[in-house]
Amino acid sequence: MYPLFADEGDKMTITLLDLYNTAASQEWSMYDNDAASKEEFENSLIIALNKAATEILYSYPFSFRERTHVIITIPNIQSYAMPAGIIKKNSSGDFCIKINSKKLKLTKEKSEKKTGIPEEFYLQGDKIILFPTPNEKCIITIDYITLAIGENKEGNDIFVLKEEDDILSVPEYLEELLKNAIISRAMLNSIASESDENYSAYKKQSETAYRLLIKYSKGVGSDKVVKI
Repeated sequence: MYPLFADEGDKMTITLLDLYNTAASQEWSMYDNDAASKEEFENSLIIALNKAATEILYSYPFSFRERTHVIITIPNIQSYAMPAGIIKKNSSGDFCIKINSKKLKLTKEKSEKKTGIPEEFYLQGDKIILFPTPNEKCIITIDYITLAIGENKEGNDIFVLKEEDDILSVPEYLEELLKNAIISRAMLNSIASESDENYSAYKKQSETAYRLLIKYSKGVGSDKVVKI
């Protein structure tokens, strides 16, 4: 199991191995808590941890999941790949998609052919279609909330925790809060019946951990009640 504190100068990270062993050491748990590698993981606990992680991370638009996708247009190319996430909207309800810092307008699908500096766009599956078709290089920025939950050791986005050194992407000051929220939710989801003597305790832990995560992800001092 990884040490609780990283070496001086290193950033703490929540790894799958750390999550697994901490969850397995809970008061109510059917799992061994001394796994040293992926080969010693029990699949049911990995499934429970991933389910809890996605339930929590997808339940709220955490600011630490915000990303900006950049597209450099190519002359005469109209279609571009979208980021793997949910496009943000501004206070007016418009998608946060800009060209050279100027907002692009959402439009309906166009059949006409026209080139120039794009002013509008429409979405087609996982593609963004620009209109007019770019006739020169431009910078398109798309603000979105990523669906990735973490990174692998190569630094690539991942959508499920599989390897022992896969990590969750979260600011350092929220790591323990997220870790507690995921573990308590995983334990709660693993209890077969609400009549189980451990259910109410884990339900209370899970709700408290989730509320604290939301509260402090907004910033210290926020006291708005969050319901789940």
